[in-house]
Amino acid sequence: MKWFQYKCPQCGPFDVDGIADDKIQCRCGATAKRVYQVSVVKSTLKPFGHWDPVVGAYVENEGQFKSLLSKGVDAQSEKLNMDCKVTAIDARDTEGLAELHGQDVSERKEAQAVYDGLLKHGQVPKELQG
Repeated sequence: MKWFQYKCPQCGPFDVDGIADDKIQCRCGATAKRVYQVSVVKSTLKPFGHWDPVVGAYVENEGQFKSLLSKGVDAQSEKLNMDCKVTAIDARDTEGLAELHGQDVSERKEAQAVYDGLLKHGQVPKELQG
């Protein structure tokens, strides 16, 4: 049989078996309200991680990300039959991004200026706004 906890404003908390109503009458005559409780085991609240588009998978921590990234680099190296490497580049580094994409720095800055102008005038679709 299940036990439910109620709280009487005069007597305090007490347990009752087999009754699941929101309010019951306490032995003193006052109306007692049911106390709702939720028990959670903290170890079950582990974060599930997040989707990382770089590795194309859900990752829970930096170690898992690096492991998946390394496996991806190895797979690409084997597929292309050449050595592949991964270099971290700050997204604010216009020169580094230009070099990565085989552009001249001035081309990259010009493209960014055009995008910023379109964005300012509301001409960039919302799904493309960063």
